[in-house]
Amino acid sequence: MGLGPSVCSMTLTCRQKPEEEAIKGASSHRGDSARAIHKGPSFSGTMAPRLPRLLGCLIVASVVLPGSHAFFPNFWSKFLSVTWGSYTHQDLTEEAILNVTLQILLDNKHPTRPPLNKQDFQGKTLIADDILRAYFGEEVSVRQFRASVRQIVNANANTDFLNGTRDDPLCHFDSERLQQGNSLLLRAREDLLTAMKAKDYEGSRQRLGQMLHSLQDFYSHTNWVEMGNTDIYPDLASPGKDITSLAGASDQTCIDCTEVSCRNNIAESVQKRNLLTSGYFGETPKKPRGKCSHGGPFDYSSRFSARGGINKDTNNAIYSPHHFLHTQAAELALRATIQFLSQLRKDVTDREMLRLLGVSSFPALSFVLDTTGSMGEEITAVRRQANEIINRQNLLYPDYYILVPFHDPGFGPVFKTSDPNEFRKYLNSLVALGGGDEPEMCLSALRLALIHTPPHSEIFVFTDASAKDIELRSSVEALIQDKKMKVSFLITEDPSLTRGRSRRELLRQDRFDLYSELAMTSGGQVIFTNNEDISSVSDVIGESAHFDMVKLLHLQSERKGNATHVFEVDKFLHSVSLYINGEVKKFNIIDPAGHVQHGVRRSSGTLTRISLKDPLSVGSWSIVMTTMGLHTLHVQGRSSVDFLYYFGASMNGSHPGLYTYTNQPVAGVPAVLVVETIGLPETAHLDHVSLTSIEGETQSLELRKTSKAGLLVTEVGHMPIGEFRVGVSGQDDNEHALHREAPQHLKAAECVVEMSNESPSALTPGSNRRVSLTISNYAPSTCYSVSLISDDSDFTINQTIGRLNMNRYESHVTEFWIKAPNTAKEEAVVTVIASIASCEKKTRACFTMLTLVVQKKTRVSPKTFPSCTLMSYSGSCPPLSPGSCQSRAWGAVLQVSDRDGVKSVQILFGTGSISHGPDGPSERIEFTSDCCSPSAEILLTTYRRTTGYCHLTAPSAATQLGQNKTLVLLLGLMIYYITSWTV
Repeated sequence: MGLGPSVCSMTLTCRQKPEEEAIKGASSHRGDSARAIHKGPSFSGTMAPRLPRLLGCLIVASVVLPGSHAFFPNFWSKFLSVTWGSYTHQDLTEEAILNVTLQILLDNKHPTRPPLNKQDFQGKTLIADDILRAYFGEEVSVRQFRASVRQIVNANANTDFLNGTRDDPLCHFDSERLQQGNSLLLRAREDLLTAMKAKDYEGSRQRLGQMLHSLQDFYSHTNWVEMGNTDIYPDLASPGKDITSLAGASDQTCIDCTEVSCRNNIAESVQKRNLLTSGYFGETPKKPRGKCSHGGPFDYSSRFSARGGINKDTNNAIYSPHHFLHTQAAELALRATIQFLSQLRKDVTDREMLRLLGVSSFPALSFVLDTTGSMGEEITAVRRQANEIINRQNLLYPDYYILVPFHDPGFGPVFKTSDPNEFRKYLNSLVALGGGDEPEMCLSALRLALIHTPPHSEIFVFTDASAKDIELRSSVEALIQDKKMKVSFLITEDPSLTRGRSRRELLRQDRFDLYSELAMTSGGQVIFTNNEDISSVSDVIGESAHFDMVKLLHLQSERKGNATHVFEVDKFLHSVSLYINGEVKKFNIIDPAGHVQHGVRRSSGTLTRISLKDPLSVGSWSIVMTTMGLHTLHVQGRSSVDFLYYFGASMNGSHPGLYTYTNQPVAGVPAVLVVETIGLPETAHLDHVSLTSIEGETQSLELRKTSKAGLLVTEVGHMPIGEFRVGVSGQDDNEHALHREAPQHLKAAECVVEMSNESPSALTPGSNRRVSLTISNYAPSTCYSVSLISDDSDFTINQTIGRLNMNRYESHVTEFWIKAPNTAKEEAVVTVIASIASCEKKTRACFTMLTLVVQKKTRVSPKTFPSCTLMSYSGSCPPLSPGSCQSRAWGAVLQVSDRDGVKSVQILFGTGSISHGPDGPSERIEFTSDCCSPSAEILLTTYRRTTGYCHLTAPSAATQLGQNKTLVLLLGLMIYYITSWTV
C-alpha cells in the first residue's frame, strides 16, 4: 500500500519483464539491474547455517549486531549474493526496533505484573515474542507487533527497488549529496511527526522505514568509517544541525584501485583534512574525474577515474570494495538507528511510540451500523457488546474504536477515537431514525471503515437491508485483502418486509448474497437473525474480539443431505468454538477417539454456538451434518501459534534482495512466498504451505528454513489466477498435525498500480497536491479504466485519464491533483484510492491507496531561487564561417546555490555537454560546446522541484576570458514553481 509522503519520492513499483529477459545479465545501471527479476536459488535443504552472534546484545546503550544476519536490503540478499556473514537493512532495523521497544517497556512498569529485569535480556538474541510476553503476559498481540515491524522493514528494503528511490542519491547518501540527504531526512522527520500526531500510523511506518534506510546507508556509503571514527556522526538527522567538513568539487577524493578489494584508495589529502565524501553510482549524476565510486560489479562509474569504490554494503569483496570495514559500518548504523528512534521517542508519548510499533491488545473495535428506524435493537446490541469489551480490558485497550453509520442515501462520517469513554458517549447518542425502504449505502460505509481501521482487525456490520452501492464491491474486496481484514455481517429482517415469508425464504434471500461472499473472502461470518435474538447473537463479537483468534474451518454451502467436515486440533489450541447457522436439521461433533462431544451449546434463532471444553483432545475432529439448504459452518479457536505471510519478487542487481509486494502479487509470474511463524516453539515445525483456489484445487509447496529464525520461504513458479487462500502445515513434538490458515482469500493481479506523493508542498487547507500514478500491465494487451476517489468527498481530485490501452509489460505514468477544501482541519487524514479495472469485464485488476495528512498553513518563505554565478569562461567564439565553427570550442564553469540542491541540469537550447557535482553547499556546473552553438539555455531542477533557467553566451574575443567571475548570469533568468512550497 502506498502510504503518505515519502522520504524519497516513493513510487511503489516492481517492473517485471518476461522471464527470458529477466534472467539475462544485469545492467551496469542501478535502475535497469534492479528491475531484473532473478530466478533465485534452488533449494535442496536448509538454506544456510546460522552463524554465531558477533557479541552478546547489550540493550540500547551498548548494542551490537545480530548474528548471521546493511546494507543489502533483506535476508533474501544473502541467497542471491552469497554474502552469508553480512548484515542487512532488515537485520539493523529489526534489532533497533526490538532494543527501543524493550527500553520503553523497561521505563514503564506494568501496573499488575512484575517489572522487567534488564539483565534478563543482556547477552541474548532479542525476540519479539519473548519481550512482549515477558511484559504483558498473554494480553498482547504479537501478531500485530510483528506485522507492524514487517511494514517498517519492508519499506526500508524496498527503498533499493522502488522507481522513485533506487536511483536517487539523496536516499542513499551517494554522489556527495550529503547535506542534501540530511536536509531530506530532517524534512521527512517533520512529516513523520505530523503523521503520528494525526494518528496515521500506517503511513508513519512507511515513512520511518525509508528514513532508516537512508540513515543506515550513510555509514556504508560515505568515508566516515575510513576516517577512523568509532562513534556515530552526531549531527546526522538531528534538528537544527547539519553535515559539515565536506570535500569540495575540486578535491580529488579517491585514487585508482584495480583490485577487487580496495584498501587505501581514498585520497590522502581528504583523509588528512577529515573531509567527508561518498561514492558516485551509475551514470546519473555523472562522476567528475578523481571522485570516488560506490563500486561493485553493477556500478558503471567505477570504470572511470578514480576506479574502484568505497561501499561497505557487504563483507564480500565482489560487491563491496571496502568489505573489510563492513562490520564497523554496520555497528555504527545500528547505533545510529537506535539513537534516531530514541530521539523520536522524546517528541511523542510512549503510548504513541508503542502504537507506531504495533504494540497493542488488538488493533481496533470497528462497527458499521445501519441507523434506519428499524435498527433500534441492533444499536442497543452494539452498545452492550462495546461496553463488555471495554470493561474487560486492563492495561491495553484497542488502539481505536471506530463506527461508521449509514442509511439511504447517506453514510458516515467516520467516528474514530482512542478514548473508550468518548466512544461510549457517541454510542449513547445514536438513535434509529427514518428509513423503511431498501437498499441502502452499506458498502460505502464499509469501505470507509476498511480505510480507517488498522490492518489485521475485524469489522462487524449490522443491517437489515441489502446494498444499494454494489459497484463498490471490487474496491471493498481489494481493501479486505490488502489490509488482511475480517468482515462479519449480522443481518436482521425488518418484519414489515418479511411478513408472510417462510423461514426458508428468510435465509435464501438473494439480496444478501453479496454479504455472504464478502464474508467468505475475508474469513468472517454471516449470521441471519431477528430483532428478538440480536442481543444474544451479538455475543459473537465479544467471542471474536481476541488478538489470538485463529480460523480452523470455514464453509458456506447450499448442499442438502449428509456431509462430514474435518478440522485439526493441536496442543496449542484452546477455547475452540463452532458456529452453525442456517438450514441444518441435525449435527454431531466427533473427537479423535470417535466419541460424540456436545460442549456448551447456545441457540438463538437459526444460529447455534458450541464451545468445546478444554483441554481438547489432539487430532482430527469432525462434524457430521444433515442440512436442508443454505448453511454456514465456522470453527475458530485461540492460539499463540500463528503465522504471517507475504509475497515478493526476487530482484538482481546492485542491491539484490526481495522486493515485497505492498498489495497483490502478480498473476502468472514467479514469486517468493515468505512465511513468518509466530509463537512456534523449537520442538514444533511447519514444513508445507498450500495455495488453495475457491474451486478446491490445492498447490502444496515445501517450506525451507532461512538464516533467520522463524522465517520460512518457498518459490511459487506461477501465481494462481483468481482467488485463493494460504495455509501452512507441519507437526508438533509428538508428530501430531499442526495446521493454520489465513482468514482472508487473496487474489493475484495482472497489473501493478502505484501512487507517489512527489509534490514539494504540503497539503494545506485550500491547496493542491500533485500525485503521480504509475500503471504497469502484465496481462496480454488490454484496456483499463482508471478510477480515483478520496474517502472525503470535500477533497476533490482533478483526474485527466479515464481509459488506457496497454500492451503487455508496458508501463504508463501520469499524474493528478488533489485539492483540500478551505475548511480542512489540520492533521486531517485523507485517503486516495486508485482502482484499475478491465474496460470490458468491469472487474478489478489492481488497486492501491495513498494517505495524505493536512498540515497547517505556514509563512511562505521568501523566494530564494537557484542562482547561477559565472566562475570562469574558457575559449572564445569570434566571427567564423559556418564551415569552420566546429574547429573552435568554448566553455563555462558555473556555481549554483540553492538550499535544496540541484537534482539535474539539462541543456534546453544549444548543443554541447554538461555535468554537475556538489561543491560543499553549492553545485558546480561545467559546460562545453563548439562555436556552432555560441549560446545555450540550461534548465536547473532542485530536489524540491523548483526550476530555473541560466542563459550563456560565448565570449567573442580572448580578452574577455576569465573576467567577471562573480557575474550573476541570469540575463534572462526565469524561475517558476511547479507548485508553491513552504517552510
